[in-house]
Amino acid sequence: MQTIYLDVLFCVNFIIDYIILVTVKAFLNHGCKRRRLLLGAVVGGVCSFVILLPPVPSGISMVVSLLTAVLVSASAFCPVSTKQFIKLTAAFFMISFGYCGLMIAVWIMFSPGNLVIRNSSVYIDISPFVLILTTVFCYVILRVLLRIISIRKNAAPSCRVSLEIFGRTIECSGMIDTGSSLKEPFSGEPAVVFRRELLGDLQDRLFSGDKLLNSGIRLIPFNSVGGEGVLRAVRPNRIRITIGKESYIVSAYAAFCDDNRVTGTDALVPYELIP
Repeated sequence: MQTIYLDVLFCVNFIIDYIILVTVKAFLNHGCKRRRLLLGAVVGGVCSFVILLPPVPSGISMVVSLLTAVLVSASAFCPVSTKQFIKLTAAFFMISFGYCGLMIAVWIMFSPGNLVIRNSSVYIDISPFVLILTTVFCYVILRVLLRIISIRKNAAPSCRVSLEIFGRTIECSGMIDTGSSLKEPFSGEPAVVFRRELLGDLQDRLFSGDKLLNSGIRLIPFNSVGGEGVLRAVRPNRIRITIGKESYIVSAYAAFCDDNRVTGTDALVPYELIP
């Protein structure tokens, strides 16, 4: 009978769930933070303890797997709309189900003595050294996968952007920027870059004098082909992105730059903001 060590059980499933969550985030372009993914992986690691329960029928095991997917997805991705949550949960469940199926295939073909599958939970008895090596290997593979995903679109789709700022609403054209990594340095929130000219007479609120006019204004450093510097940004009342018939209210800073740095559109929207 295989002895199950709780620390190994938790660590193995924590790593597996984290990799699955990062994959789901990349494929569905969700903008959640890394700490939320880690929280979801922790929940997944705890849920793996169901392997310690007596074996249950396959139907009940499937229900347990679905509930686990709901808990892990809620921990990692909420709050989101009901439609988006269903998509995220379904993606996590299907990838997890495929992984479990792969482990069952390995078990049937090779019957390894250090592999236990019970109640849709997987336990692999491996040494800490092998666990670390496996983690590094999975991380490298994941980075390559995400790199491939990040360049899968050659043309950036257009959109409409509605910006509510300083008591006014500014409507403008936008472009989804797959290469944007601009973030407010303290909060880590992404920033939508707008042409400064869109502010009109509101420019004085951000650009008059050398001092920041109030604590709500942030300086965001940037580095691009055209040079480097800082952009002045502010947390707006609302930013709404419209693509076709779909509209999304996003959580982001509004940064403003000289007009010659944004060409062909009025705003650059980070790809990660689009659900």
